[in-house]
Amino acid sequence: MRFWLKQVFVDYFKQKWFLFLFVTVFLGAGIFFGALAAKTIGIDQADHLAGYLNGFLEKVATAPPGQQVYFRYNVLNNLYIMLALYLLGLTAIGIPFVLVAVFSRGFILGFTVGFLVRVKAFKGFIFAVITVLPHNLLVIPAVVMGGVTALSFSTLLIRRRFRSPKTSLKSQLGVYTAVMLVLCLAAGAAGMIETYITPVFIKTAAAYIR
Repeated sequence: MRFWLKQVFVDYFKQKWFLFLFVTVFLGAGIFFGALAAKTIGIDQADHLAGYLNGFLEKVATAPPGQQVYFRYNVLNNLYIMLALYLLGLTAIGIPFVLVAVFSRGFILGFTVGFLVRVKAFKGFIFAVITVLPHNLLVIPAVVMGGVTALSFSTLLIRRRFRSPKTSLKSQLGVYTAVMLVLCLAAGAAGMIETYITPVFIKTAAAYIR
């Protein structure tokens, strides 16, 4: 079973390698410009955000892990991006918006890490690795895969307009939906990590970074 799944993924990557590269470039561009924006914001804005960061650290450090409000927010926040990619992939004009969504996710990640490094220097980098990396190990691959899948379905819709369809759109839609549901599960799992595991890391590192 594991070998079969691995082979399916390898074959899919070979077929869609250009889309994987394209989406990854947009994600990387988002991370780069997010980090650049964190460096270039004004001193007053940086001080305001630094105060918010310190308040957040104190709040999370004293709150019990796994509070329902955090769980709901983190899971839904990750699912929104996957739902957006899914809906955009259902339209022939969704291609640029899929790329914007991927870029935006990268921008948020880059800005978060860049700002932590700006206000906390090396401590901020360590803190970012400890608290930002764990759940993003699931979210980022899910976003990339979701972007590729959405772009693939959008281009399929475009191709069908200019030539006779060889496969049933209904079956393709079923596969597309199934893949996106699996990616939603991965995004939901990332939300659970962010809710139950990340706060533990924050509590451990809060005293070090403040």
